[in-house]
Parts: sequence; structure tokens; C-alpha cells
Amino acid sequence: MIRLILLTVTIAALIGIIFFVLATVRLKNFKYGLLTFLWSFIFALFGSGIGFFLGWLWYKWTLRTDPSFSNPNLSGLSQGVMAGYLITVWFFCVQTGTILGGIWGGVRKLRYYQTRNKTT
Repeated sequence: MIRLILLTVTIAALIGIIFFVLATVRLKNFKYGLLTFLWSFIFALFGSGIGFFLGWLWYKWTLRTDPSFSNPNLSGLSQGVMAGYLITVWFFCVQTGTILGGIWGGVRKLRYYQTRNKTT
């Protein structure tokens, strides 16, 4: 679980750095670059939370509805493979939420600061 959290924060920071560089170059303003990084990072963490929740719901729903998970005659290897499958999908939901949230937050603030600079 600690590795999942560290990887999520690292991906959020990398997406934020990309938007920091993009905003600094396009807007020619360091302050707006930092603010865009901050919004991208916050939205990435928010998206990872949503992905974590959706993955958790899917995990619980699969455990209750899939009859193979309640079969006591499965070998340890089969149970391990199914557990790996569940955790992989959950991990995918978290990372997808992180990436989409970071992109959404960065693009949102980049557009906001671009339109703000044009009006002043």
C-alpha cells in the first residue's frame, strides 16, 4: 500500500512538473507556472482518491458476485492469481484517476490563466 501511495504521488508530481514547464513557457510567468503545478497536483491526488474508491467498489462487487471467489476447492495458486487480478484492476483505477485528474487540473488552470492574461 505504501508503494501505491508513493507511486501515485510521484506520478502526480511528474504531471504537475510537465504543466509547470508548459505554463512557464507559454505564459512567460513563473508564478502562474507554480499555480498551474499546484492545481495539477491537487487534482491528480483528487483523481487518485476517486480511482481508489471506484476500484474498491469494483473489488467488493466482484468478490460478492463472482462464484469462483467463494469456491473453497481452488488451489493456492488459483487464489493468488485471482487476488493479483483484483489488485491489478484496482491499481489501474487509481493510476488512471491520478493521470486524468492531473491532466484535467493542469489544462483547466492553464486555460484560465491564458484567458486571464488576454483580458488584462
